[in-house]
Amino acid sequence: MSGGPADNDPLSRWLTSEGASTLDAVLGGALDIVGVMDRDLRVRYLNWTTPGLKREDIIGGSVLDLVPPAYRETSRETYLEVLRTGIGARFETMYHNGAELLVFDVRVGPIRFESEVIGLIAMTDNVTELRRARADRDRFFSLSLDMLIVVSPDGLFKRVNPAFAKALGYSETELIGTPFIELVHPEDRARTLEVAGTDISGHVVDFENRYRRKDGAYRVLAWRGNSDPVTGDMYGVARDITHPRATEAQLRQAQKMEAVGQLAGGVAHDFNNLLLAILANAQLGSHRVPLTPEVADHFAEIEGAAQRAADLTKQLLAFSRRQPIRPVSVDLNEVAGGLMKMLRRLLPENITIGLVPAERLASIRADPSQLEQVILNLCVNARDAMERGGRLEIRTENLLIGPDSEPQLAAKPGHYVLLSVSDTGTGMTAEVRERAFEPFFTTKDRHRGTGLGLSTVYGIVQQHDGMVHVDTELGVGSVFKVYLPSERPLGVAARSSGELEEKPLRGRETILVVEDEERVRRAVIHILDRAGYRTIAAANGLEAIQLVQNGTERVHLVLLDVVMPELGGPETWSRLRGVRDGLRVLFTTGYASEQYREHLPPDAEVLEKPYRAEELLNRVRKALDG
Repeated sequence: MSGGPADNDPLSRWLTSEGASTLDAVLGGALDIVGVMDRDLRVRYLNWTTPGLKREDIIGGSVLDLVPPAYRETSRETYLEVLRTGIGARFETMYHNGAELLVFDVRVGPIRFESEVIGLIAMTDNVTELRRARADRDRFFSLSLDMLIVVSPDGLFKRVNPAFAKALGYSETELIGTPFIELVHPEDRARTLEVAGTDISGHVVDFENRYRRKDGAYRVLAWRGNSDPVTGDMYGVARDITHPRATEAQLRQAQKMEAVGQLAGGVAHDFNNLLLAILANAQLGSHRVPLTPEVADHFAEIEGAAQRAADLTKQLLAFSRRQPIRPVSVDLNEVAGGLMKMLRRLLPENITIGLVPAERLASIRADPSQLEQVILNLCVNARDAMERGGRLEIRTENLLIGPDSEPQLAAKPGHYVLLSVSDTGTGMTAEVRERAFEPFFTTKDRHRGTGLGLSTVYGIVQQHDGMVHVDTELGVGSVFKVYLPSERPLGVAARSSGELEEKPLRGRETILVVEDEERVRRAVIHILDRAGYRTIAAANGLEAIQLVQNGTERVHLVLLDVVMPELGGPETWSRLRGVRDGLRVLFTTGYASEQYREHLPPDAEVLEKPYRAEELLNRVRKALDG
């Protein structure tokens, strides 16, 4: 339909002749709204219009009457620019039809007659749904908690959402236009570029890599992405899995350490029995007279070597968490302070040491002697890392760990006492740090270390329901952090010295020795016989029960191994104690897992293998005297 003033200009003549009918024939079924305007911006033709408007009401009027006031000046300038230059243009405008606000995309071009621009043709497309979809997409892009990025074919960030920028500590504008690969960890770049260089249009790929934050720290990101087959743009969505991956790594490490610990504990149990036999027989042999000086020296060497092996076994048991602990209420400041004099003698003059104790430090439930072992081992490790000198610092503090603590801790929320031992030594590589707490792993030469120092620390801390973590940087130094659950309220209880009370070492009572290892059984009987005791031997629990039930001689004390085949020590004792009134027991073990210790009487006395003859006799006397 065409209409308007009956001007005699070329546009009017064409429209009133065949022009309007031609346009209706061509554009009547077009999806776009197509209009023709003269140089005065009056509508001269319209193929159809939006619901709520009539063509006859629009034709002859100004096109600007259809534009909201806020858009009117921009629209007028665009139309006039096309009339002036003869170059097409494009803009958006809006129209409210009474029910909703509609968005239109307007493309304007010139109409020429004999090289002169005599009017305009405008094609208008209703893009309301498209713009709403784009707005929804932009809104979701901005609100998403997941990280979203668009990367151009040449590897530059084309678009990033706030979540991605925030996770890396940048603003969105700082990232746009920068090469994405520059933020990827060097070790992950080859794999990332391999994925980016693969045709992933039409399907989704999943991979992980590490991105560097603005502060230099790295975050582990899990990606899902694909690419646009037309533009080549790559689209990615990521989630920060730094915490889960750290937890998984810690779990794998804990499982590995547990497996090694079980092996170490099993070896230590058998080794302790052998050491007890060696120590006992060496002591028995050394007391035979007369001995030449040369033979006495040989026995002394045997005893010394066996004792060093026993100390090594205790470290293995500490690592495997099978070394029994005797917890009391302890002030860690007191323990650390009591060691300072020894540590100053231990350290060379080119290493300074300092203690920074926390005020009102909470007490902890721990074995004081094992805490001392932890501090000593950490300080020796620090000393060995500072061959050219440096500073060693011991620090304590109260600490509250919440649910959002660092991922490497994997700690239960609660109150802790933190023991930090820092040095300014050589530091560790990532590979060494990963294996630092493994038994027998050491970076020292074979003459300088056993590789059990830090593994002993690990085992003791784990046995105290604590955690140990190391922060280290090559060439800068290391900080070992030990987290131990604190007691409430703050306070300190008296420490137990753990020293044996001196007792007479001889006696005439009858002792039933129940031990499945023949060498150990024979050695123990020799020691007791020499001290004046009468002894009866049993190789297992069932035999011991039968001897007590059928024996005519009264048994005063049962020296009972905890771990035995067929019937263990706790089960044997539960049946023996009902057979004879007044019967006493002293348990002995190379190690005992928790399942055995849980079945021991609450006040059970336990003698740990290997032990020296004097210690055996002292504990036997103490048990008999009750």
